[in-house]
Amino acid sequence: MYINTTSQQLIQKSICEVLNINNEEIDDLLETSYEFQKDHSIFILDDQYDCFMKFVKEHLSVSIDYVSLYHLSRRLNNSEDDNGYSLIDTLCNNTLLSRFLKKYGLTFKYDEYIKMYLNGEEIKLDNVDDYSTVFLRQIFGYEYQDYSFKGFAFNDAIEKNEYYEVLKDGPQLFGYLFSFIDSDALLEEFQSNSKYYKVEYQVPIDQIYFENYDDLTNQEKQYHIVVKALQRLYAYKYDTVEFDDDNPIIGMIDNQTLDSKYLVSKQEL
Repeated sequence: MYINTTSQQLIQKSICEVLNINNEEIDDLLETSYEFQKDHSIFILDDQYDCFMKFVKEHLSVSIDYVSLYHLSRRLNNSEDDNGYSLIDTLCNNTLLSRFLKKYGLTFKYDEYIKMYLNGEEIKLDNVDDYSTVFLRQIFGYEYQDYSFKGFAFNDAIEKNEYYEVLKDGPQLFGYLFSFIDSDALLEEFQSNSKYYKVEYQVPIDQIYFENYDDLTNQEKQYHIVVKALQRLYAYKYDTVEFDDDNPIIGMIDNQTLDSKYLVSKQEL
């Protein structure tokens, strides 16, 4: 079982199924939350989360084994590999993207963190604090390491997410290489030889984590995705999803590869 997050209607249908309730009961729950928040001068999202969590723990009637993961990326035209790789595997192994970057003299190795080389010489990022270098240090794991393959849990308003437009141009990494190479030429070549996709996977819940909720058990992950779905329905009824700013981010645990056997669809955008 999984929560179908394709649309508002399908989210609500899934919630009715997993909680064994009807649409009227969902409306009552959302209205109760609204009335509580209306009587308080400050909307406290954590209070709403806790309220929904209590309800979910009492009513969840099935096991949620899978979660939807929607990944946005621009991919080179001759790519036939639909596995989801960590950043380490993508840059440091012999992949289509790493071969493309190698044409511009860029190669990568992992040793405590990802190290970047230009024409075989390591680029030292430690002592420079311009914004592009700070970003590279972050994604390469100089201070905190998170290389996992990621995506969004909800598809219903994903085109309104701020990352939808950002990722349309290509990997974020490309926008921070201008200090070292002709990044405009790289980006132009990449864009002219690639297409932008939304790729949907159905992933076993024990293989993923929710960003900012990294330590949840598998049972707690089930509760969490249902609560986030209820909050989504609340936003449709009483607030807005205009900016898709509460779309949970899902990552693969331990930098695992997301196997293409979990692929559901691949849509060119």
